Amino acid sequence: MSKRILVIEDQESFRNILKEVLEDYGYEVEVSPFLASAVGQALSGSFDLVTLDLNMPGLDGVEIAQLFQHWNLNTPILIISGYLNQSVKSKLKEWGVRHFLDKPSGIPQIIQAVEQTIGYIRVPHAANND
Repeated sequence: MSKRILVIEDQESFRNILKEVLEDYGYEVEVSPFLASAVGQALSGSFDLVTLDLNMPGLDGVEIAQLFQHWNLNTPILIISGYLNQSVKSKLKEWGVRHFLDKPSGIPQIIQAVEQTIGYIRVPHAANND
C-alpha cells in the first residue's frame, strides 16, 4: 500500500508539480485548493505525511502547525517554504514540526525530505550488470 501525502500549498503551479513528482515516486497524493478543507483533511489523521507551505492567505503555516499540535495530529509535517529562517524554525519546533525544506529545491531534495520525514528510505535499484 502506498503512503498517503496531503499537500497544503496555495501556489497552484507548485502544488501541481509537487503532486505530479510525488505520484511519479509512487505516493498517493491529495491536494486541495481550499485551505480550510485541506486542514480538515489533515486533521482526519488518514495521511502518512502533510507538506505545508508557510506563506498562505488567511492562516499561515505556523498557525496551522499550532492548530495541528492543539488537535494532537500525529502525522509528520514537512514544511516546504521560501520563508524559513532560524526564528521561524524555532517557533515551528515548539509546535512539533521537525522537518524543513527550503523553496526552491530540486526533485531529489524534495524526495529525500519526504522520505526522511515519513521515516521511509527507498532502497536504490541495483544496477543491472548483465
